[in-house]
Amino acid sequence: MYNILVVEDSGVVRKVLSKLLQEHSYFRCVMCVDYSEAQARLAEGETFFAAVVDLNLPDAASGEAVELVLKHNVPAIVLTGNFDEGLRSNLLDKGVIDYITKDSRFAYNQVVNLLDRLRKNLSIKVLVVEDSSTSSAYICSLLRKLQFKLLTATDGVDALQVLAQDQDIKLIIADHKMPRMDGCELVKQVRMDRRFQDVVFIGLSSSGDGILSARFIKNGANDFLRKPFYHEEFFCRIFQNLDSQEMLEQIRDSANLDALTNIYNRRYLFNQGETMFLDSNEISVAMVDVDNFKQVNDNFGHRVGDQLLQQFSALLIKHFGSDLVGRYGGEEFAIISNRNQTTFCVDMARFMTSVRNRLFTECDLAVTCSVGVCTTEKQNLSDMLDTADSHLYRAKKAGKDCIELCT
Repeated sequence: MYNILVVEDSGVVRKVLSKLLQEHSYFRCVMCVDYSEAQARLAEGETFFAAVVDLNLPDAASGEAVELVLKHNVPAIVLTGNFDEGLRSNLLDKGVIDYITKDSRFAYNQVVNLLDRLRKNLSIKVLVVEDSSTSSAYICSLLRKLQFKLLTATDGVDALQVLAQDQDIKLIIADHKMPRMDGCELVKQVRMDRRFQDVVFIGLSSSGDGILSARFIKNGANDFLRKPFYHEEFFCRIFQNLDSQEMLEQIRDSANLDALTNIYNRRYLFNQGETMFLDSNEISVAMVDVDNFKQVNDNFGHRVGDQLLQQFSALLIKHFGSDLVGRYGGEEFAIISNRNQTTFCVDMARFMTSVRNRLFTECDLAVTCSVGVCTTEKQNLSDMLDTADSHLYRAKKAGKDCIELCT
């Protein structure tokens, strides 16, 4: 869960932001009503993912709160009731991520959407392809504000070598005029490789050639920007293209994903798991159940219960990202692995310790889980899942918060 510091003197604005942030399963809202309270909170050493700061506070009328959070290396989103060009330049010079005017309720949705975009960016690799060291440094400085992981290349040939070594790149920003291979030829080469069909490609150029944008897009680019560009336009184009690509991926993957937790569903588990079963010499199956989940729903409501399942799923992916992880039903999850069985069981014990040592949801709930594991190969995957499930219920009957193995 990511801590978000909100510094705002208006009770109405605090209430709106608090509600919107609490509805987000990844964010925990920390409210401060003025500069002094924010200063005291930051001095305690608590870690904040980002801050949402009112520009004009009763005890800091000239943006001192913005400088305060930036001094503590906390990325800042500024809320302001007024906007002019001088203010825009001043805020960007200070190093804020963005500024949002408080002109409608939609502005507060913008704040939360931007925070969520920053959260997603933490796992996104961006390749900047630019032969000018000055231009590359400037583009990277902007992207660094947005929490992206950065890689660089000096031309198209260099970029293809980087892509060959790192296939997790999700966004390419490339200049047009470069030695050996220009941007238009680079995007053409990228689109010829099926591995990079979904990579977002944004072309850049300082050329006055009006047809260049069409050339980029006809060759496969998602978008084009002419240099020099406005800070805000650069961010908006990147966000819009990433959001669109993620939406397409979500539509395409929706048949395989569980709607609540966004991990694989039961149907995909059986289909993909059967392939793993047939192709692997060594396979392990685990069934994992959140202990006392019904009490969470009964005592705190289904919204908190949903948050728990989402955060529990995210923790499973963190520990078993190289395995097949899915929601089997309700609060029960399945993991299918073709890794070394001893290593898998050790990792499962570490996962259970991680569950015990953290708090879940906005209610700071302490939970445990029970696990049944089958490492003895049966006639088919379904039999292994059934065996693991029966051992899960043994773990439940044994007092919960434990592992029952079938080896």
